[in-house]
Amino acid sequence: MVMETVEIPKDVLSPITGLVHHGLYKNEKSAIINIVHDMSLSKMKEFQSSMQVFETKYGLVFEDFEKQLKFADKEDFEKWDDYIEWKAYYTAHKYWKSAHEEISPWL
Repeated sequence: MVMETVEIPKDVLSPITGLVHHGLYKNEKSAIINIVHDMSLSKMKEFQSSMQVFETKYGLVFEDFEKQLKFADKEDFEKWDDYIEWKAYYTAHKYWKSAHEEISPWL
């Protein structure tokens, strides 16, 4: 794994340093890793909850709904509206899941 060094302005780092000084994290690196990890979990739950509404409504997971919609004989505008919204949640969930998987080994 390649390590890069980045410059972080003091005003950006200050809140992180404060968390370390209060004993919540052992150092700034640990704080950032844990914050990103926790945020990824929170975002995954948020988008999973949003997707669950559509999974319940249609009785399908996104991938199956997408296939069904694309091969339908007749267009259903409500389903297409739901598809656009559901796809956004699905895409966001995939992104945060990827971020979570990437950061988890650093814990």
